[in-house]
Amino acid sequence: MAGDVTQARVMRSEWTKLRSLRSTQWTMGLAVLLLIGLAVPLCISASHNWTVADAQAGNQDPVYQSLAGLLLAQVAVGVLGVLTMTGEYATGMIRATLGLVPRRLPVLWAKAAVLAGVTFVAMLVASLVSFLIGQAILGSHDVGVSLSSDGAARAILGAAFYLTAIALLGLTLGALIRHTAGAVTALLGAVLGLPLIFSMFGERLESAQRYLPALLGNAISSTSPARLTDLVSPGRAFVMLCLYIAVLGVASAYALTRRDV
Repeated sequence: MAGDVTQARVMRSEWTKLRSLRSTQWTMGLAVLLLIGLAVPLCISASHNWTVADAQAGNQDPVYQSLAGLLLAQVAVGVLGVLTMTGEYATGMIRATLGLVPRRLPVLWAKAAVLAGVTFVAMLVASLVSFLIGQAILGSHDVGVSLSSDGAARAILGAAFYLTAIALLGLTLGALIRHTAGAVTALLGAVLGLPLIFSMFGERLESAQRYLPALLGNAISSTSPARLTDLVSPGRAFVMLCLYIAVLGVASAYALTRRDV
């Protein structure tokens, strides 16, 4: 009965759906593989090109070098976010879901909470492993840093948060567009296409480009000073990513309550 529907029960149902889907295992596994796997070649390349003097002067960012795989891992977690919503539209299960939860919004909040929790934990572990592997490689050439180095732990947490934010952006786009291909295209256009388009205009859009999701991801997972990377501060990047999630979250909530299934 409708009176028996609680947010906790809806979240339990969404957790069951998410962990039972094969697409969850594949996309999350691919994200972990990309994040960790790319740390090896990137750090090997850096270890042969960086000098100890550059590293000591802070002209390089060994922390971000080991986390740069997030640029591809974001595609996998973004697709997972999209599928978390559009998968039910594709199979028609959304009718049963919303029939059991007629108020609708608890479904969206439950999907967002479960997706965010799973993604953050998985990406935090993967980011830490990427960092440790990368710094082991860089450290053998005296250009690495330790976990206790200034900004290192924050950057690892930032990388996990950014990837979680991308998953949530995928979820909200899926709720807005309700079609997997369309939502994935919109997400990839936002995180990969827009930086390329903005860069074509050079300095005219340089200040605006820093606030694109991909550049915010670089800022929040980097330890280099803003003067070297031309990025916003990690704190401002965190706020902007939260703002993106909030705006798209409100839009998707409005669409979900106003449209027919």
